[in-house]
Amino acid sequence: MPEAVDTGKPTASEVPLPNDEYLLVQWAQVQTANGKTHIVETITDITATKRQQAEAEGLVKRLSNTNRDLMQANQLLRDQSIRDSLTGLYNHSHFQETLVHLCSLALRSMRPLSLLFIDLDNFKQINDAHGHTMGDQVLREVGWLLDSQQAPGRGTARSSDFSARYGGEEFALILPDTSMDGALSAAERLRHRVTTLTMLPELTGLNTHPLALTCSIGVATFPIHASVPSDLVVAADAAVYAAKTAGKNCVRLASPANPAAPLFAPLVGS
Repeated sequence: MPEAVDTGKPTASEVPLPNDEYLLVQWAQVQTANGKTHIVETITDITATKRQQAEAEGLVKRLSNTNRDLMQANQLLRDQSIRDSLTGLYNHSHFQETLVHLCSLALRSMRPLSLLFIDLDNFKQINDAHGHTMGDQVLREVGWLLDSQQAPGRGTARSSDFSARYGGEEFALILPDTSMDGALSAAERLRHRVTTLTMLPELTGLNTHPLALTCSIGVATFPIHASVPSDLVVAADAAVYAAKTAGKNCVRLASPANPAAPLFAPLVGS
């Protein structure tokens, strides 16, 4: 009220009461016919309005929480649709999409990109000798080895690399901005690390059987070995076959692309 007296402007104040009730008290100056000024006080019960306002605010909050939960659920569904459920790596279809995208970026920036295909040696025999539970654990451990995001400090891949389970016991690793020599070095490091996985407590059971845990790796570099993503996959796969033929547990480089083919052919989806 003092403000109404001092400034002449109407003022108001909400007064909370017990039992969640509210009053609105308003003051305003009024001049009478004789020229005198009076302060008029008006008291209004605004309990219903305040309760409606609280309900509206609660509804807005619930809607906001529901939208957040829906976004998280959609993101989870998206992740599940592009991830391999056993290893946590990206799946085959997402690998294909990403390879096209990354090759397109490599083409625009005129930077190399390399692809590693990793195929576990004698995996069927490991399953037969130790059971599928042990076989699944082998696949998980290789997945963690390939994915630095799932196992920080435990994996071999860089944060910029893209790893996927290509199918069965075969994995793929895309190395952006990596030359052929760099990819060969990375492949050799990875091949060696796979041989040390039996030192992990989860895989010590493999040491009871003469079958060693090893892998064969094929390396192909864009655009040296292929000018389009699909041909890069074919080149890396052929290099894996060459590694298997050479006795397994080794790295082999793909054959150069056909010299008659254009160095930079159009990329599908670029």
